Amino acid sequence: MKKIATLGFLVVIIPFLGFPNTWDKIIYTILGFIIFVQSLYFSKKINLSPTDKQQEEKLQSNIYVENGDCSNENTE
Repeated sequence: MKKIATLGFLVVIIPFLGFPNTWDKIIYTILGFIIFVQSLYFSKKINLSPTDKQQEEKLQSNIYVENGDCSNENTE
């Protein structure tokens, strides 16, 4: 997230730095592409991480249940 914030800040200040228009177009294109790739990476990363509900279901399914005494001593 810090990378996207830094790139966004660069997009904001570029018009005030005095670059020629052709440079501005190239810089905006490069920054836009980098922001696009970063956003795809973060959205993929977020979608792959398990949600709280999935984690809760996983915890509930892994509960250990102790069975009663299974020895045959009581049967004669």
